[in-house]
Amino acid sequence: MVSTSKIRARIDGSALKRVTRTFSATLADIFGETLQNARRASAREVRVTLDGPGTFDRYGIAITDDGEGVSDPSVLLSFGQNGWDEALVKREDAAGMGMLSLARRGCVVLSRPRQTEDESGADSGFRVELKPAHFLGEAEVEVHPAEDAPFLHGTVVSFLAEQHENAHNIRTALEGAARHYPLPVSFEHQPHTPAGGELLPRRAFLDGAVHTERWRGLVFGVFKNNPRIGFGDPDLNFYGLTLNVRLPAADTAHGASWYVAADVENCPKLELVLPARKEAVETPFLAEMREAARVAAFRAMAADPDPRPSFDTWRKAGEAGIDIAPPPAELVPWLPGIANVDDYREALKPEALSLKEALVVECDPEPPEAQAFWRAARRNNFHERLFEADRRLAGFAWYDALPRVTHVEAEITAEGRTDTLKDFSERHRGGGPMPQRPDSIRFRITVETPGEKKSEIALSADLAFAGDDWCWIEDARPLVTPESDIDPQTLANLLRNAYFSPSDDCEADSWETQERDFEQNALHLATRLLVSDDEARRRTIAEVVARELFWLIPRGADIVVRGRDVKVTLLGPETDADSASETGPGDSP
Repeated sequence: MVSTSKIRARIDGSALKRVTRTFSATLADIFGETLQNARRASAREVRVTLDGPGTFDRYGIAITDDGEGVSDPSVLLSFGQNGWDEALVKREDAAGMGMLSLARRGCVVLSRPRQTEDESGADSGFRVELKPAHFLGEAEVEVHPAEDAPFLHGTVVSFLAEQHENAHNIRTALEGAARHYPLPVSFEHQPHTPAGGELLPRRAFLDGAVHTERWRGLVFGVFKNNPRIGFGDPDLNFYGLTLNVRLPAADTAHGASWYVAADVENCPKLELVLPARKEAVETPFLAEMREAARVAAFRAMAADPDPRPSFDTWRKAGEAGIDIAPPPAELVPWLPGIANVDDYREALKPEALSLKEALVVECDPEPPEAQAFWRAARRNNFHERLFEADRRLAGFAWYDALPRVTHVEAEITAEGRTDTLKDFSERHRGGGPMPQRPDSIRFRITVETPGEKKSEIALSADLAFAGDDWCWIEDARPLVTPESDIDPQTLANLLRNAYFSPSDDCEADSWETQERDFEQNALHLATRLLVSDDEARRRTIAEVVARELFWLIPRGADIVVRGRDVKVTLLGPETDADSASETGPGDSP
């Protein structure tokens, strides 16, 4: 039995052995932390100087600020302790661990604290060289007086870049840290920059916002169709350190993209994971912050002339007392799916609906059936009634009242009987040859209207695809009625849309080769079906010659193939037909 006792939190000394792993020690981490330290020290500007490459082909980096300086050198190695005033610590949750970003590399610190009125004018600058062993608590470090410390006051932190970190890498990392930093940062790298350095570009984090509002020490900015702020991008600026806290976006239906970002002014309740502050602590305040950001987006949308909110956005905005105009009765026209999911198709724009005629396609036929159905719909001028389903609009009265296409099925009449396409395919799967020119084809479309019985629409068709939905071109079974006016190239294109899905296997040919071979086989299959075997062979041979030999054949030459005998007649630019030479496979040219 355990007797009653008391325990208290403590930090074991072995934790010091792990401090070099507190930060990832990238240039971005180092610049971010040193710039924050300068700002907290009331600096007015920061200058970064790049020298070298020097020792071991490594650049030397020095970060100088004109802040208050370090009055007690021991705080440099007192993790969790800092010299900031109490108000700043409370406002920013300053951890006093920024120097750990340099623990793995080591650094030299020169500092001179600001003199108070009652202090003498004696030189109070110091210099300390910190190595990884000092950060790990394995050795003591000596603090030396330094006349070359910044005058009148300020701090210099210098360190060596790694060998792989070139001047471009260093400048790029510094520009990232300075981009939204509240103080001017200059960069000097002689002879590549002017004497005294050049100011790095800065921009307000909420620059480009269409709406801003303050909330509990934060400033929300709402962005509309802004490429700089979007899903996964940094959406919080903590005095120059940017991170993603997953502020919500406002969902729309065919409308603009609305995202929210936040700038920290004075928000002690916002807790970030220390010491690097690369993510937020999940607290009740963070949940409130996200909801407030969402409402800010609602207000921005309410002021927009064409917001097109989703039903969920429209409903939640109404619950928050914000009136957003509902979207117009528009939907995107329906297009059939294609087998190659990576084949880019430009998205269609939404169109106004004729609410009496429009049909929402809620079923999802496989590409072969979808392609054949689409052809039938166009032949019957039915395609203009078909529109894509859009779940984001479910809830709006006009959308919920639209009739739905819930099922599409082809019927095949051949050999004196009528079957569904599925039954027709199954019946011929293991039997004799499949009749590829059936007597007739039609599509049956099941339509469901809210509050009414199901209805059915029949469309005459001239094409269907039997067999498996996902197969090689050699196994495709197009069915074409005798009276169809479809030509071989059109059928080949439909076969491509219905079945071509390139392989990304390491042993497969290139995408272009796979596409070319498929199109050739599809055209051969279509020509055999619609014209004749001989015409299919003739076109295939012509296609191969055009693709493989045209680049070898000079203008005016003839190629004659009879059986296995090949005759080539070459006509030069100044040679007429009477003096042309003929060369066979066994002759010398």
